[in-house]
Amino acid sequence: MPASSGVMQTMGRDVRLQYAASFETCYSFRLLFYAGTFYPIMGALRMAYPNKYEIFRRVDEPNGEKYDLLAEFTGNPTADDITNAFVGPKKKKENAPSGFWGFLSGIL
Repeated sequence: MPASSGVMQTMGRDVRLQYAASFETCYSFRLLFYAGTFYPIMGALRMAYPNKYEIFRRVDEPNGEKYDLLAEFTGNPTADDITNAFVGPKKKKENAPSGFWGFLSGIL
């Protein structure tokens, strides 16, 4: 609340901060690039309330481009979630072949 002199009081500051913290994101759009670059565009991350966060892959076409849906998340995805949507989750070492066949699969 402003004081009679027009200067903001600190008394209502916590109420204003609490009110501002109650806001939710209603729309979010972010282009996704390869690490450390701004070109080429790899895809996009989008959220339109009340829907989920969606990750799209950019696909070049002869007459333009299109975006294909890769994954959906209920919350804001982490960098690992975004990477896994594009390249798939990493294989576990437990299921990897070992010995001679493991060596061959590692170099091929």
